[in-house]
Amino acid sequence: MFKCYWRILIVTRFFWFFIHTGLVIIIVSITISLMLDTKGPEIRIGEMKDGKQKVEANTIILIHTTPEKFQTLEGTSTEISVAYDMAKDLEVGNQVLIDDGKLSTVVIEVGKGYVKVKAENTHVLKTNKRVNLPGVDFTLPFLAQKDIDDVLFGIKQGINYVAASFVNTAKNVKELRKLLNDNGGSHIQIISKIESHLGCMNIDEIIEASDGIMVARGDLGLEIPYYDVPYYQKQMIRKCREAGKLVIVATQMLDSMENSPHPTRAEVTDVYYAVELGADSTMLSGESANGLFPVEAVKTMTAISKRAEKDFYSRNYYERQLEKVWSKEQQDDKRSKIAYEVARKAKEGEYKYIVVLSRTGELLKRVAKFRPNSIVIGILENEKLLGGFGAYSSVFVSVDSKKLFNLIASDAKNAVEALKPYGIQEGDKFFVVENEKFSEQTVK
Repeated sequence: MFKCYWRILIVTRFFWFFIHTGLVIIIVSITISLMLDTKGPEIRIGEMKDGKQKVEANTIILIHTTPEKFQTLEGTSTEISVAYDMAKDLEVGNQVLIDDGKLSTVVIEVGKGYVKVKAENTHVLKTNKRVNLPGVDFTLPFLAQKDIDDVLFGIKQGINYVAASFVNTAKNVKELRKLLNDNGGSHIQIISKIESHLGCMNIDEIIEASDGIMVARGDLGLEIPYYDVPYYQKQMIRKCREAGKLVIVATQMLDSMENSPHPTRAEVTDVYYAVELGADSTMLSGESANGLFPVEAVKTMTAISKRAEKDFYSRNYYERQLEKVWSKEQQDDKRSKIAYEVARKAKEGEYKYIVVLSRTGELLKRVAKFRPNSIVIGILENEKLLGGFGAYSSVFVSVDSKKLFNLIASDAKNAVEALKPYGIQEGDKFFVVENEKFSEQTVK
């Protein structure tokens, strides 16, 4: 018998997908959620001579910012190019970080079609490396043609989520939502990746416009001081929990396990506190995409998360969050009231399961919003929605939803059929939630 509500986001080279860590130890058919990651508005350097050039500390580098130079220039240690006219966004004293911050430079001159910077350290610079402009609100379009093409491709492939890179405002989210809605993707959920200072400042409006948030600590740690990242992570998790929106913590969580079968103690602590604070999912990236120990990384993250979630539910913190979420709901909305009442009754862990019948997925979302201390089994009438709950903590969607929906709707006692794959035992208590009512059941 397992009891694990946690989600781990596994990264392959092309798609992200969610697995339910509790199901790792039980052989059972499960739904897989697919997430497409957009490129987002980004700046990259052009070709470098011989593919790479060594830049020495204190070197003055001329950065050309015109499309013509980007197409024709072979970069050297003193002259490189970008495709975007970032000269219009920069001023003397701004920082320009290249190659994930491995080369740090400071702007010393800005002119028409160029920027001059001074290198603060030595680094070997390779072709096509990314450029970050910390604290600068640059004017690149949020959805480039590459992003639009990728999203349209994803819709055809049946994706469930779009992870939108470098979301800075609610306007960005609405632009992506329109693209999805206009092309048959209205059911696809948007996870806004917060990767800039501006995104942190506008987090309330972004949370409201999004289906969920990803704390994307890699680029965020380049755009803001690295020592501020834990603060903003904590704030984002808290705000998402209080708004009843899902939240994912990402980047370097078990980074050392790319090459080692065991995590560092600092990594263990990092994963633990993300879970204890209330994140719905944690993410593996390089550990599973390129690492030598992908299975060990999943097992390690599962073990840490299972330990941490006990403290999430045992502290007054969960009680406060539960009441905070309820206070923001429409008190006369029957579905929200039922979801809240079920979460309160399940608070002590007495009810191991909650079976939710949901035609549109909305009722299942309401139940998930309150993070009940139970395993939630979704029975969805619309099969297109089956993969849409992989990022939600505690929610499992039955692959047999179509067969089970009418069976359970006719008699709530039949819900035990949905629980059989999950190792139920005689005497286990559970709820059945449907329409505007719920009932308590016991396995006999």
